[in-house]
Amino acid sequence: MPVIALCPLDSGVDIEIAATSKELPLLKVSTPPHGAAYVPHVCAELAKRLEPLVLVLHGTTAIHAPAIALSRRSLRSPAVHYVLVDPAMPVIGGDYGDWPDAPVTVILSEKPPEYAKEAALQARLRGWRITHESLAQVLESLSD
Repeated sequence: MPVIALCPLDSGVDIEIAATSKELPLLKVSTPPHGAAYVPHVCAELAKRLEPLVLVLHGTTAIHAPAIALSRRSLRSPAVHYVLVDPAMPVIGGDYGDWPDAPVTVILSEKPPEYAKEAALQARLRGWRITHESLAQVLESLSD
């Protein structure tokens, strides 16, 4: 079973998962210290773990998924799934190569921001899974 890596929000608020019927292996990446760059901090934290990871990113932090993926590939331990919650759409291709390198699930909340609605339209065109399920439900389904 892959480890669920919960990446912090830019605002310093951590992603929380409601209680689930399963014991999910969670890794909560710490919030970057004030003034620290988000991507290097998250990549350094994740580099401590070489097992398969499901990367969970929320909101505008989702734009960093390709950079984090490149870091994981350089460790020879790529992500096995990406879960983007109310995301801003990451740039596909560009400086970070072939992303996504694993399946992507996009979760839209009841009242997603406009940028997340646009990201969902793009995700649908790419054949990614779009859902309104809770994060806990999605993660449980990935652990089956």
